[in-house]
Amino acid sequence: MDFEVRKGFLIYKDKEKNHVIACPHSGPALDHPTTRDDNSETVGSLCWRELKGTLIISSMPRKRIFGVDFNRDIPPLKLALDSYKIFLENKLNEFTFEYMQKYAWVCKDENDYEQRLKIYQNFWGEIEKYDKIILIHRSFNRMKSYPSIMDFITFKSKGIKKSKIINVVKDINKKYASFFSRIEQGYKKMILFESQRFVADIIENEGEFKLSKFKPHIKSSILKDITGINRYASKYIIKRLNENFTINNYLEAIKNALDNAPPPRVTVEHVFDGSLALGPKRKLFPKKGKTIIEVESSYFMNLWYPKTAALIIKDIYYKLGK
Repeated sequence: MDFEVRKGFLIYKDKEKNHVIACPHSGPALDHPTTRDDNSETVGSLCWRELKGTLIISSMPRKRIFGVDFNRDIPPLKLALDSYKIFLENKLNEFTFEYMQKYAWVCKDENDYEQRLKIYQNFWGEIEKYDKIILIHRSFNRMKSYPSIMDFITFKSKGIKKSKIINVVKDINKKYASFFSRIEQGYKKMILFESQRFVADIIENEGEFKLSKFKPHIKSSILKDITGINRYASKYIIKRLNENFTINNYLEAIKNALDNAPPPRVTVEHVFDGSLALGPKRKLFPKKGKTIIEVESSYFMNLWYPKTAALIIKDIYYKLGK
C-alpha cells in the first residue's frame, strides 16, 4: 500500500487499477456538526479494501470560511472576497444559502484564494486521472429520503446510463431484501430521531417553529419531508398537519408515515440527481469513456452497517461490469 499526504486530502493506493473511490466531504466538521459527511470515509475505505485501486479522502472542512467544498464550483475572485465578511458573521441567510449551493469557498485575500484554488484543482486533478470514479457521500436520515437507504446518482445518465443501473439495483434489492427487513425498524427510529434533532436545531437557531416564518432553505427541507409524509401517512394525519402545523403534529405525521411505510431499499436518483455536484460537473464532464457514479449512503448505514454499505457498492460496481 502506498500513502501520500497532500494539502487538503489523502491518497491511498493498493494495486494498479483504473478506478478511484473518493470522499469529497470527509473532512472535519467545524462550527456545526452536520457540515461533514459522517463516516463516508469509513465506507470509502471498506470499498477500497474490497476493490483495491485508489482511495482519495478529503481532509478539508467544507465550511466555506474554514476550507473548501469540493462538490461545488470555483467562485469568482471578487465574489469570494466580498463574501468573506458576510460568512464571518456565521449567519445562515438567503444569500449564504444560495452561495453555498453554488460555490466552494470564500477568501480574505488573493493569496488565500490562490491557495484554496490550488487545493481544489489538485484534488480533482487526481480523481480525473481514472476512468471509473465512485464518489461517496452521506445523506441524512430524513423522511424526505424514505424509502431510500442508499441513493445512486448517475448525473442524469451523464456518468452512467440510468436505465443500466436501475436494472442492477433491482437485483441488489432482491439480494439484500432480508437485510433491509431486519434493519427496517432501526432505520425508521433513526429517521424519527434525526427529525427531532432537526426540530431542535430550528428552535435553537430561529426561536420558533412556524412554517410561514422559516427561512427559504428550512422551508424547502420541511416541504420535502411533507412530500414523504404524504406518500405514506394516514389521510387524517395529513389533514391535521395541513390544518395545524406544529412540532407535535409534524413529528407525529413522520412517525405515522414510517409506521405505514415498506422496508427501505437502494434507489436511483430518488433524492439526489447530481444537480448540485458542480465540482464533478466542472472537472469530470464531459469525459468520454469514463464511468462516474455518486453514492449517497444514509448516515444510518454509514454508522451502523458500513461493511454492508461497502459490499452493496462493490456488488453494484461489479454488476455494472467493473
